[in-house]
Amino acid sequence: MNIDNLIEKVPERWRPVAAKYGPALLEMTADEFLRWVELLLSGKTQEAWAVVMERTGDADLLAAGESLNDKWLDANRAEAAKLALQREACMAVLKVLLAVALAGVGL
Repeated sequence: MNIDNLIEKVPERWRPVAAKYGPALLEMTADEFLRWVELLLSGKTQEAWAVVMERTGDADLLAAGESLNDKWLDANRAEAAKLALQREACMAVLKVLLAVALAGVGL
């Protein structure tokens, strides 16, 4: 398969992506491609795209992607902290309500 065959099989809107990154995928050996697919399937998408970016020589895009990923992870951590605080506040309210209910029934 050559790059033109690959691009023909890709939906129109994704053809620029296939044109840019397709050659890097086609240059991989079968074992390299299998390892790349395994990275994707195991949820290690950042590592998988890093492999492709290294092959395309697009270090600026790789650095930008890593920076964006770091920001995304920071935002996820902040959101997790907010959710933990909400959970803690909710449990405190429920404990107060339980105490009030138990006092109301004489326990």
